[in-house]
Amino acid sequence: MARKTTQRKRPSAASTQTKSAGDQAASNRWISAFDSNDHSLALVRSGIHGNTMRIVDVQTGTVRSEYTAPQATKIISLSWAPQQGAQSAVALGLQNGTVQVYSPSRNMVTKTLENAHQGRVVDVQYTGNSGMFSLDDSGVLVQWDLNTGTSVLVLRTGMQGANKMLVSGDLKRVVVASHRLDMFDLHSQQSVQTWPGHTSTVHSLMWAADETLLVSAAEGDRHVHVWDASSPQATTTALAVLALDCDVQQIDVSINGSILAIGSDGALYAWHQVAVARRTQTSKDAIGYSPDGCLRMVSSTDQQPIKLRLARFSRVSGDEGNVLVVRGSTQRLLFESLAAADEHGHFVSDLVVERAPADQLVNANKAMDTVVAYSEANAQITTPMAEAVRASQRAQEDAGPASPTLADRVRQLSVDPSSSAAAAATAAATAGSASAATSGKMNAGSLVRVLVQALHTSDDRLLDQVLSNSSRTKVLRDTVLGLPIVYVLPLIQQLFLRFHSKPSRANELLPWIRSTLFMHSAYLTSLPNLVPQLSGFYQGIEARLDSHQKLLKLSGRLELASSQIKAKSHFEKERSKQEKDSQRVNAMRPINVYKEDEEDDGEVGEPQTPVWLAEESTDDEDVVESADEKEQWSDESDDESDDDDDDGEKKQSDDEGSSDDGDEEDQDGDVDLEQYD
Repeated sequence: MARKTTQRKRPSAASTQTKSAGDQAASNRWISAFDSNDHSLALVRSGIHGNTMRIVDVQTGTVRSEYTAPQATKIISLSWAPQQGAQSAVALGLQNGTVQVYSPSRNMVTKTLENAHQGRVVDVQYTGNSGMFSLDDSGVLVQWDLNTGTSVLVLRTGMQGANKMLVSGDLKRVVVASHRLDMFDLHSQQSVQTWPGHTSTVHSLMWAADETLLVSAAEGDRHVHVWDASSPQATTTALAVLALDCDVQQIDVSINGSILAIGSDGALYAWHQVAVARRTQTSKDAIGYSPDGCLRMVSSTDQQPIKLRLARFSRVSGDEGNVLVVRGSTQRLLFESLAAADEHGHFVSDLVVERAPADQLVNANKAMDTVVAYSEANAQITTPMAEAVRASQRAQEDAGPASPTLADRVRQLSVDPSSSAAAAATAAATAGSASAATSGKMNAGSLVRVLVQALHTSDDRLLDQVLSNSSRTKVLRDTVLGLPIVYVLPLIQQLFLRFHSKPSRANELLPWIRSTLFMHSAYLTSLPNLVPQLSGFYQGIEARLDSHQKLLKLSGRLELASSQIKAKSHFEKERSKQEKDSQRVNAMRPINVYKEDEEDDGEVGEPQTPVWLAEESTDDEDVVESADEKEQWSDESDDESDDDDDDGEKKQSDDEGSSDDGDEEDQDGDVDLEQYD
């Protein structure tokens, strides 16, 4: 009987490489969502911080609020509520199948929806102010009533690996996407149309052209697909396929039908009103739509490309033609509104914008004034802190010339320096002023005057001498409390600049910063532009805290490795000590042990020759003599033992007789002794 063999195909290297590239792209993609007015961005930090969400102000780049999911549960999806202002809310889809509603204004979770999903909640979407849909990775779609917190509809689509959903405005249709797109009728809960066009999981899905078209992009795919969703009888092939030179990371659709995409290379690609350009049924070519415009950002210092992380057509009134782009990292976000199209709405084919690196620029909320390629190499990089300091300096210059320092006044005295007395007086005065400024024993009143003088004259050396008194807590507090109001903001700006330029001085500067913010909080809150001026300091603190977490992890690993090395060394020392002790005990153990009164049960062998006797017996005659002496000694011992036996018999007979025989026994004993002698 012939044996049937079956050969199994191994996965090809190309498929494995595509899958790994898709997984890497998914890990690099941010979980984020803009609100409807582009005022705030909800962003989930990646890596070990996947359970933390931040609400970032788009205008200032500062963090408005932050929320961490309980029990280290990762946040998988986000969605903003239609309401804005104090009633705004963010829906969070968690890894454990729970949906939470978070209020940024109250900085707390106001509602929790649970007991409906078994898998990860991969997508959430608001439908009005009181409704919500959620989807898990097993394909279960749930409609929620936020007023009661209960589920209204549960639709089991059967799509394993579902990742995105899209609900129509009339709440009659829902599109669920995995590696294909399926449209379901919510009333009949049946599938009405399918678009099998992707080979990997869909990561972006949006409506276009009044919800008659669908725009989608998938993991590890270099194409953006446009589908006809006008009716169930519509074609299942793509109306248009937009091609890129790299994988698509994120897409967005404008109101007029234009489409933009962020590629894995960090560039922005745009197509002008392609979503409303219907393809005729007779056309066979759906591929070949190259981008109408491309925007790249490079560094002004070394011309290296700067990656754009997010992009979105602006929803701000009066700024509809611009594109809001986001760059930087999750710790330091930089927002910028760019005019990527001309006055006719057509995108520039190749636009290169030069910007300062993220580590040199704190915030970049500036609009681009021209649409042609230009360079900002000669532009001056600035920050809100530096601008505030310059504004303070300009105000002081307008107020009048700066007053000279005490040392300058002494030098200007009309004293004849030729005389030794005058020179000594001048030197003493100068030294006195310097020692008064540098002395660590100055009281709070003196420090206040010196601090005001240093801020008024922009004397960095004198200011550093005042700041060196940070260890004197009471003097520092009284100095900050006695500082005039007009010098509070310049002091804060100087502290921020020093902290940003030299973070190693944190131990010296933080007590001054803490005391100034605490003592003059009422005045600072009354300033209109305080948030932009403090944003740089806050971001610097956040950057230090992020690196602190990494250092803590490294410290823990090093401590574990060090403890293992110490334990191994300790065990080796103990083992070596035990071996030495055992060797010492073995060395002290005797080779032979002789016991004097011990007899064997068997034959008694000849005793060994003592060492001293063996050493003296050097020839054969000595050995013979010793043997004769031993035989003679043995015979005498036998005779002695026989006499002892006779004495014993006589003693027994005497005991049986009378006591008078004792004398005879003594005589017999004397006779025996004489015989023995």
